[in-house]
Amino acid sequence: MTIHQDYDAIIIGSGMGGMSAAAMLAKDGFKVLILEAALHPGGCSSSYPRKGYVFESGATTLIGFDENQPLRKLEEETGINIPRVELNPSMKVRLGDEVITRYKDRFEWIEEAVRVFGNRKGQKKFWNLAFDLSDIVWKVSLKNPAFPPLNIQDWLKLATSNAPKDVWVLKYAFKSVLDIAKKCGLNSEKFLRFLDEQLMITAQAKSGETPFLFGAPGLTYTNYSNFYVPGGLIQMINTIKNYVEQKGGTLHTKEAAIEIKQIENGFLVKTKKDKVYKSPIVISNIPIWNMEDLTFGKMKSYFQKESTGFEKAWGAITMGIATTDTYSDNLGIHHQIHLHKKKVPYTNSESIFVSMSQTGDTDRAPEGERTLNVSCHADPESWFAMGDDYVSNKEEVQQFIITQLKEKLPGFSESEIKIADTATPVSWENWVYRKKGRVGGIPQSMARSLLDWTPNKTPFKGLYLVGDTTYPGQGIPGVTLSGINVYYRVLKNHPKPVFV
Repeated sequence: MTIHQDYDAIIIGSGMGGMSAAAMLAKDGFKVLILEAALHPGGCSSSYPRKGYVFESGATTLIGFDENQPLRKLEEETGINIPRVELNPSMKVRLGDEVITRYKDRFEWIEEAVRVFGNRKGQKKFWNLAFDLSDIVWKVSLKNPAFPPLNIQDWLKLATSNAPKDVWVLKYAFKSVLDIAKKCGLNSEKFLRFLDEQLMITAQAKSGETPFLFGAPGLTYTNYSNFYVPGGLIQMINTIKNYVEQKGGTLHTKEAAIEIKQIENGFLVKTKKDKVYKSPIVISNIPIWNMEDLTFGKMKSYFQKESTGFEKAWGAITMGIATTDTYSDNLGIHHQIHLHKKKVPYTNSESIFVSMSQTGDTDRAPEGERTLNVSCHADPESWFAMGDDYVSNKEEVQQFIITQLKEKLPGFSESEIKIADTATPVSWENWVYRKKGRVGGIPQSMARSLLDWTPNKTPFKGLYLVGDTTYPGQGIPGVTLSGINVYYRVLKNHPKPVFV
């Protein structure tokens, strides 16, 4: 077997978890190789060109640059400056005839919640508790790279690095968002449905299944700084890519890793191009479900066992639409549209999420036009089992979504549709190589212990995991934090490169 090149670290997959780990390691002189199966880097945190337009991989928001948040940490540690403009307010929720504005200002948001849902006392109690809890979760998460703890040293580190006054938050790992809402006297069907659909964006689960410890940050992310990246999220990925390359690292697209073999003092990684790379460190940014197909023996058994119990995860229906710009200046770019007593066909989704390009972003659409990304949750298995009905079902979903946008997104019915493409979980598997097209990570569950997360350090020396199927889970901030955590794990267990 011919080894084509040695590296200090190999990262498999160029999502934000892998890119964050690569940047942090490159900062310290590690010679990094990033292997990406797709044509464009970034995975689910990226953009793609289509017929003269640039669409995001999915409808998405971007936070994580405030105090105690991981993208700020990444920038401060590396000097990277991700291009962005702030959105304020960040989102509008269209619930029937009601338009709910998710204001950043916390007092202003509580007043908006009172206006829409009533019960001032209950709303203040619920949201102030969520704000307090969320602030502590961000602070504690960033300062605990050894979580979940794997040995006595990790437990001691947790015991000594955290303030005893913050321990009160742990009880909310055992109380659901629904439990807390009802305790605050917030029982209305309207409010509970609002919580459910907002949590589906961030936690991939509804209020009865989401522990309040994780639900609080998921519900209050609009009360932190939200951003838009001109030109699309691919510009964020390219900014990090350029930094890694300036530090001597390399990113190979269209070069999928197909085998990971453990050898003495490291690993051999074979790619679809029949190349073999050697490194003492491998960081996998691919989902836990994919890992058993790349590994052998004890490693394969480990990943089979780890993924058992996580077989139920969401896929997505996504649409990329380009239209003429017939939208008002104050419309905003992120919209969650609740479907009144309806579901998107062949899904369980009772809402759709829309992200639009900003007016004047000519890197994404020609002058006078806009791009829209639309997404909703879908059961992956059902789409893989449709057989001959697949194409007609996909067309039915596309027409349903377009009809909903014409009815519920102001300006859309007056626009001219230039292009409309729909992707299903089948498309996602072919596109970003995630098994069965599962995206968004593992749904939250009240049955899942705080310690029942796939750890970022495996039992195999030098093999680490990042991304949305390992701790801390979903979203760009979550996977960025996983990359930062692995960086600290690597420093603890491996010497920095020595240059002669």
